[in-house]
Amino acid sequence: MPFNSSSNWQHDRPGTSLTIFFVVWKLLLLLIACTSPYPGYDTSTTLLTQSGAQRPDSEHVTDIISRLLANKLTRWDAIYFANISHRGAIFEQEWAFGWGYAKIVGILSRMLFAAHAGLVETAVAGVLVSNFAHLLSVLVLYQTTKLIGPKPSSHETQSVAFVSASLHIISPAGLFLSAPNAESSFSFLNFVGFHLYASSLQAHQDHRLGRRDVLIIVSGLALGLATTFRSNGLLSGLLFGFDIVKSIFMVGEEVQSKTILSRLRRITILVISGVLMAVGSAFPQYLAYREYCVDGRPEHQASWCTHRVPSIYAWVQSHYWNVGLFRYWTLSNAPLFVLATPMLLILTASALSFLPLSEQPSSGINRTKISPVNESRARGWLSPVGVDVARRLAVPQILLALLALTTYHVQIVTRISSGYPLWYWWLASKIVARDSIKLAGCEVRARVIVLWMVMYACLQAGLFAAFLPPA
Repeated sequence: MPFNSSSNWQHDRPGTSLTIFFVVWKLLLLLIACTSPYPGYDTSTTLLTQSGAQRPDSEHVTDIISRLLANKLTRWDAIYFANISHRGAIFEQEWAFGWGYAKIVGILSRMLFAAHAGLVETAVAGVLVSNFAHLLSVLVLYQTTKLIGPKPSSHETQSVAFVSASLHIISPAGLFLSAPNAESSFSFLNFVGFHLYASSLQAHQDHRLGRRDVLIIVSGLALGLATTFRSNGLLSGLLFGFDIVKSIFMVGEEVQSKTILSRLRRITILVISGVLMAVGSAFPQYLAYREYCVDGRPEHQASWCTHRVPSIYAWVQSHYWNVGLFRYWTLSNAPLFVLATPMLLILTASALSFLPLSEQPSSGINRTKISPVNESRARGWLSPVGVDVARRLAVPQILLALLALTTYHVQIVTRISSGYPLWYWWLASKIVARDSIKLAGCEVRARVIVLWMVMYACLQAGLFAAFLPPA
């Protein structure tokens, strides 16, 4: 059992064990999806899959399976992603969907199916990308968790790593991590960026400054790529912002020129990494601006072209999906806030549990002192470098919860939270230690949260395949 810390699953070939658990879970969700009523209340997917209906080989087994996958998994945002991947973004609102994911899926579909790549084949390519990226993100999360433990080979560290990765498999994002959606690919790139960032802090502790600088830059590149899949990836840039501010303050405290130069070098590297992240977000916006505001006729210029910040993404989200501060706070949306509440509480509680942690000198950053008892209880299985990483990841995660509550369509928090590792670590450490959890002032057993995750993902799989909310 993956969540039994006394089992041998996490010690005997953990990669194989996680892969088996991953496949079993995916098959379970697919089975639920296949038994869900078809076509559901919205028939958009049937229009998409009719594109290949006249081909003479449409009754081959592989074509039947492809059509089944497309019919059951191409729902909600996946319809947009399949169309954009197949023929590029044509309509203004299509620029709200991850440019990077659509490009990858489009390239893969043409590689696999060549001239026969219709919408069904493109959707299937999206399913392959999403599932492969989800599996890779599971394995990366396992390795990152081991990296931030005090002893990677210790029983506790391996147990927390294995349970964390298992929790990512059964994420309440559910079928969104299997369908042609950007969530699983975003999780993979975000986790890779965090892994590289944690490795850079470890290199700093080991006084391997050249390796540290390279890892920081590559981390910025990975996180920048992640923002081309989901815009909330920009929150990860707070990692670099935090370090830049700290380093600037420390420069003023130094008196030795050699140390000052070292600090300035670090600030320069961090700025480069931050710029790489910003480019990942700005590049698709630039492409849209050039298409709608520069190359087009002036009389047909889009209204957002004259905005102070001419962002097609911000315009589309506001104009077409009514995204904005407190716009979602209506009585009719109250059930969606109820559905999102467990995930909002988990994100907030896990982030707040790490924020009070004091830092150690390992990362070269001044730290606030707290009592040894609270320090030990808060840090638990984390190494000093792990404490540094946890503190930095807590801020983007709590901001994500705040934005979901006040600005986003709140129900999406159950799926976009899948790309943030901190709450997996928090819950996994509680499961391994057999500790209870306090949510909204109530004591809750950690395994109750796991049960909620499983139930939510399974119910969501049936609803998703029937084109029913929450989405």
